[in-house]
Amino acid sequence: MDPGLHVTQAINHLNKILAYYPYVEEDSEALVALTPEDWQVVADAMFHMDTPKEVFPETITEYKMSDDQRTILLSVEDGTRITVEVG
Repeated sequence: MDPGLHVTQAINHLNKILAYYPYVEEDSEALVALTPEDWQVVADAMFHMDTPKEVFPETITEYKMSDDQRTILLSVEDGTRITVEVG
């Protein structure tokens, strides 16, 4: 799949999250905030655009939206759970 601009931007945000979370990780948990606009780009690509999982960084093993749809929960290969919220 050739990702469009919106998905490409979401992947860029995800790569930044993956580069940043080790600095804030504690006990295999990390909290990362994105601007409202950036958070929405990631949420759209992951949950509203039928983007195949294979397009996202391989390090992300699982992702889901929280029940209140205000945070994105990512699991990565090293076992860390990353909560992405609007900051």
